[in-house]
Amino acid sequence: MDSRFLKKILTDDEIEIVNLAENSDTALWSFWACKEAAYKVIKKSHNEDSFMPRRWSVNIRLQSTKHPASSGTESNDRLINNIGQHNQPQTSYRKGQVIIPGREAVSVGLFSHPSYVHCVGADSLSTLDYLSWGIDILPQREDGQNDNPSSFARQCLVRSLAGFLHLNSSDIKIRRIKKGTVLQPPSVYIGGKRAAIDVSLSHDGRFIAYTFIS
Repeated sequence: MDSRFLKKILTDDEIEIVNLAENSDTALWSFWACKEAAYKVIKKSHNEDSFMPRRWSVNIRLQSTKHPASSGTESNDRLINNIGQHNQPQTSYRKGQVIIPGREAVSVGLFSHPSYVHCVGADSLSTLDYLSWGIDILPQREDGQNDNPSSFARQCLVRSLAGFLHLNSSDIKIRRIKKGTVLQPPSVYIGGKRAAIDVSLSHDGRFIAYTFIS
């Protein structure tokens, strides 16, 4: 594993945990997923903040390591609302925090599966219990190409929101507006009006993920 890359995104304690973990790749991407989720949370309230993962410390007990430096405010294997097609029973769920200098800690929920790691963030540990989330795999077309991941993620989110809110999917739109040249986080519009529903979308490789507060 490239030590220079690790030093760009992890603290010294996190690097030690990764190096001693049973599965170093899972440990690495678990830390990265937690920091990325925390950034999405603070970006919504502090738009000027920069992403400095090396300075941010993840406080969570990873499933793949028993190193004493790997700790968390809470750890359990209870699944919350998992609504995607690729959420399997063997997915483990653990809570923790990302410590950011000069900011309040961001609470995170980390999902570990043999095929992926996924993290959701919130402003408190209790809020995590009200999140609904889903993970799906990009469908492959007859020409061998995958669908557009951003578009597919929005479709999956709309379908889940429609089921949760007992609405038709056609009533719900996911939009991202610009402030100046900066694209803002996605927002939910119902019947043409912006709804007070906090959502998050992401994709990586063949996987897409979506989350909303239920």
